[in-house]
Amino acid sequence: RSMPNISTKKIGVALDMRGCPNRCRHCHLGYGTNRPLDDADLRWMAAQFRYYMETSDTEIESLSVSSFFREPDFSDGYRHLYDLDRELSDEEPQRHELLSIWRLAHDKEYPAWAKSVGPQTCQITFFGMEETTDWFYRRKGAFKDALTATERLLEVGMKPRWQIILTRKLLPDIDELLRLIDRLKLRERVQELGSGFQLFVHT
Repeated sequence: RSMPNISTKKIGVALDMRGCPNRCRHCHLGYGTNRPLDDADLRWMAAQFRYYMETSDTEIESLSVSSFFREPDFSDGYRHLYDLDRELSDEEPQRHELLSIWRLAHDKEYPAWAKSVGPQTCQITFFGMEETTDWFYRRKGAFKDALTATERLLEVGMKPRWQIILTRKLLPDIDELLRLIDRLKLRERVQELGSGFQLFVHT
């Protein structure tokens, strides 16, 4: 079947090649099997869009290919997949403020590498204190990982940006969570990196 006309100059396409460690209750992307895909799968997908760009009357000028659309860099082969994304894309792969919180906490080499590919700030999501956060992530240890990730970011000179999700379950924890920010001296430590600590509440 032919593809419908796409009227945009840039397009991004992604495969969930290694999945995600979490099963967050708020996630709109659904719960995949985490069944790994091969490099050939991503190359095939990119080739289909390249063919479309070359043979159809479209305004697309730039293709961005990504090996993830849930947790970035969850794969042990994250460096290889980053290079594959770079090879298949017209522009440098972007991490923006999203990194693998799981990998930040479990892979000591990852924070420095992540900083080297661009982001200077990383968003970390909290739903409350430990019990509440683990419940929302559907993964025991998620809260501790978020705290470890915060420390690992600061160690390499990156700025953690905390997102708090506003729910009824958060309300009993909000005071303690704000006190935790004070105990960790996040405002002062991020200030030393040249900017203010960012904390925001998302509904």
